Amino acid sequence: MTPGASCPHPGCAGTLTPTGYCLASGERVDPDTGLHSAAPAPPAVDASDESSQHWIVDPGVGAPAPPRPARVELPPENPDPTVLPTITLLDRADSEGAAVAPGELPLPPGTLLAGQYRLVRPLGYGGLGEVCLARDTKVDDRAVAIKMLHAELAADSYSLLKGERKELVELNHDGFIRVFNYGHHTGIGDFLVLQYVDGLTLEEVRDRAREHPEEFGHQRLLEFALAYGVRILAPLAHLHAPARGKVYGDLKPSNVMHDGSTTKLIDVGSVRRAGAPGLTTSLYRAPSVGERGESTPQDDLFSLGETLRTLCGLGRDRHDLADLAALDPLNGPGADPRGLGPVSLARALRRATRTARADRYATAGEMADQLRGVFRELRSLRTGAETFEPSPLFHQSAYALDGGLGAAPEVSHWAAAPPSAPHRTAPDPPEVAKGLPVPRPDPDDDHHGELSRLSDDDPEALLQHTGDWRDSPEVHLLRCRLRLRAALRSDGDLTAAGTALALAEAAIGPADAPHDWRLDWHRGLLALARSRVTEARDHFDRVYAAIPGEYAPKLALGHCAEHLGRWHEALTFHEAVRLRNPSLGSAAFGAARARLALGGPDALADAIAALDAVPQHSRHRTAARTAAVRVHIGHARDAQGLGTALRRLAGLFSAHGLTDDQARVRMKTEAWDAAHRLRGADELRALASTADPRLEFPGDAGELRKDLSRFYLALAHQAARDAPPADADGDAPLAELLLDRAYAVRPFALRHSRHGRDTPWLGTKIRNWIRASTPAPRSTWR
Repeated sequence: MTPGASCPHPGCAGTLTPTGYCLASGERVDPDTGLHSAAPAPPAVDASDESSQHWIVDPGVGAPAPPRPARVELPPENPDPTVLPTITLLDRADSEGAAVAPGELPLPPGTLLAGQYRLVRPLGYGGLGEVCLARDTKVDDRAVAIKMLHAELAADSYSLLKGERKELVELNHDGFIRVFNYGHHTGIGDFLVLQYVDGLTLEEVRDRAREHPEEFGHQRLLEFALAYGVRILAPLAHLHAPARGKVYGDLKPSNVMHDGSTTKLIDVGSVRRAGAPGLTTSLYRAPSVGERGESTPQDDLFSLGETLRTLCGLGRDRHDLADLAALDPLNGPGADPRGLGPVSLARALRRATRTARADRYATAGEMADQLRGVFRELRSLRTGAETFEPSPLFHQSAYALDGGLGAAPEVSHWAAAPPSAPHRTAPDPPEVAKGLPVPRPDPDDDHHGELSRLSDDDPEALLQHTGDWRDSPEVHLLRCRLRLRAALRSDGDLTAAGTALALAEAAIGPADAPHDWRLDWHRGLLALARSRVTEARDHFDRVYAAIPGEYAPKLALGHCAEHLGRWHEALTFHEAVRLRNPSLGSAAFGAARARLALGGPDALADAIAALDAVPQHSRHRTAARTAAVRVHIGHARDAQGLGTALRRLAGLFSAHGLTDDQARVRMKTEAWDAAHRLRGADELRALASTADPRLEFPGDAGELRKDLSRFYLALAHQAARDAPPADADGDAPLAELLLDRAYAVRPFALRHSRHGRDTPWLGTKIRNWIRASTPAPRSTWR
């Protein structure tokens, strides 16, 4: 074969070394068949056989070798995104018992290289030469790997090995095999002494997982694939650091080995300076790599994305990821509310494998953050257990976005006759725009320190405080959010917020702005503030595509889906966020609303379960417990259902933080109203017998009506006191309506009239007296 000629293996784009090795695959090419070493002849492709159209020769994988016996031990459930199974080979190649075929080693077995390393057996072939197992006779007879060049490359051996040795020594990271030493021996020339590892490559892991999925916990394989990714990104980040400026260049499944509980990049012969030519493998090579293998760090990330995609079995090629990442299937009536994890995984890998470098992750660290986030999502959706880690990109929002359900009903709740059912609709889009999480400031921004210390204060005050700050992208984005909040507070114009966002885009620059998710995030906020929900959904979907491991865009998409009536989709997004971090009340309320909107025999129980899952340490715990009581009251159709609501109401007063007396009166009024609609004497007695005595729930209709009359009077006082000052000379329609209800529900008595000269509703003077005479709240359940 002619050195430098194209590799004749079907589908391979590599070139040949003087010794007949393919530089793309690292495999020896058979001179008779033109195939990679030990590769079988490709099957004949019958154009009439549709199934054969998808047969692909993988020049980076070669022929499938017989599976090596190994033991795979699944780890216990663990929220750590780097935990993997333990894999132990049962026939490790570091023993000398097996016979060695003549001629397989460049020197006879037992030869002592450089007076120290005793050859044992061949291990494999690399693009530059053979790799052999040897024993280090001067260091406890430990097993080492000897990497040597072919004799035909002897003229260049010193320069090649010197360069490779220098690169390897500088790596100094546990994710790479270590270089112990180097030497020279007559007959083989220069050689490197490498750390010896022997386990399953990711290629073998992939094949084994397909054959025995139970060994990898079935669906847990997706999480383990992400763990492999996070582990591999650590040495890549070390390599890509500006101080080193190197690339790996030839990342593929066969170059990653899982030995016991460790993973290593095992062939570092392709390591080189970014932009320098070198080895690549066609199936895992980014389309942006140069003709001679010139690569950048983003090209390494592409190769890792393809490696993980094949490990997970997502599609036939990277282009299938677009269909797997689509949102439309989430809205079907049969959509699984826990089905978002694979979509997020497909999006994470799709971003890594985009055609243009600028569309991929900018750094290994950025990709690792997103893989960690997708891991947490997958694990929580699979187990139902919290897998929390603070977001690297967003502050956690203080707003519950409960749509009014998480608080005692306002007095206006009783303006309708009969009172309306508990509010179950999503908060208005402008309210969502104010309550979504806030992005953390860019660490590279000039004002990162000051921005990190700002509190969520009055927007006008913060605008004044930051008015003399030097302009930067983050300062403009802050002003966009502040002006948005100020405009919504005063029903003002959002033009100033849009102007601030345009200034941020200009400051980021035309080269980077199309790829900066922060701009789409703020465009989505402005669209919500203008109640343009479809437009907002498109912006947040682009954010989700850019940072698929983050929960904030999914929370925003869940709220958009609610307003668009896409309830299955809304439930899918809210469940993914809620299960991952139950402390986020926004997701719990969204999931509860979606469950109730979708209906079904378990809708009530599932909605309550979502609210109950908000833990005691969450700032939204009281709102969630309040909502659970109100939902129970709204769905109570008999004494049993209302009894559950009353028990929860007692717990809300005594253990779950509802301490405001006026709110307690409104909650009791809502519950007593529901009991009054039952009207059955037996039901009331049953309720009174099981209710917490501190609630003082009445056991007969007369006492119930007395209580309700007293509660309506208290609400009338609240309405009169809270009436706007602008109405001081007018009537108090809500207060009068509540007073009418108080008298209407009150049991008949000899003195039962609200009309006469002593009525407190004759004018402003008496109404003002009601306001002044309303006692201050006392700590009481009554």
